Amino acid sequence: MTLQQRSAAYDDLISGADSQTPKLMAGIMKVATSAEQLRIAQSLCRDVAGATLLVAMAEKGAAAAELLRRPVIADPVAAFGNADLSSRVEGVIKDLPDANAAVEQLIKDARAEYLRQPGKATAGTALFEKNCSVCHQIAGKGKKVGPNLDGIGKRGLDRLVEDILDPNRNVDVAFRSTTVLTTAGKVVSGLSKGIDGARLVVVNSKGEEISIPEDEIEEQLVSRRSPMPGNISEVVNRQQFRDLLAWLLSR
Repeated sequence: MTLQQRSAAYDDLISGADSQTPKLMAGIMKVATSAEQLRIAQSLCRDVAGATLLVAMAEKGAAAAELLRRPVIADPVAAFGNADLSSRVEGVIKDLPDANAAVEQLIKDARAEYLRQPGKATAGTALFEKNCSVCHQIAGKGKKVGPNLDGIGKRGLDRLVEDILDPNRNVDVAFRSTTVLTTAGKVVSGLSKGIDGARLVVVNSKGEEISIPEDEIEEQLVSRRSPMPGNISEVVNRQQFRDLLAWLLSR
């Protein structure tokens, strides 16, 4: 199966076009990359049945246990208020290496690597358009979901690497993640844009606006976390990351 065919298979799985049986899911997760596993996990966590399947796969080693620590997974699971599920999650992640230490090392390595071999700003434009413009805007290009990034280069290398690799470190109150549990048992997570009429508008990590009627909101939780994905190091390779940094620093 080619990379393109595999990506198409994941899209079918996520959209519900496939049967999504536990056996099929486990098989797919075993060959998926970290970024692909996260996409599937986010889809599963839209309801408690899918979240339960994800936890079961993590318990058996068919899915990465680290997924359960990701904010985009942990917040929906917490929103369900299912004590048994939360207890199972704790059992899976309790022996994992310290997450903060891993992120600190990732930041340190990325900074040192850039200083040894800076990226090419000319190659960073396309990377921003593909991976960042769905939520951020620079010089009028991109979407106004997250903070505007005009002048972002003034932050300098150290702060920029931190902001990208650890987006939960410094989160403005206006851009904190909101998780909504609906009366139908579905979970929606992202950046709240407030009430429009009688509907709450939430923008997810893909930049999609989701409108939820107020009378269908069972629970609404605002965390101190950012809706920005923290897996850019899994989406682009090291050279691409350096190129993206070079372009952002040039703004």
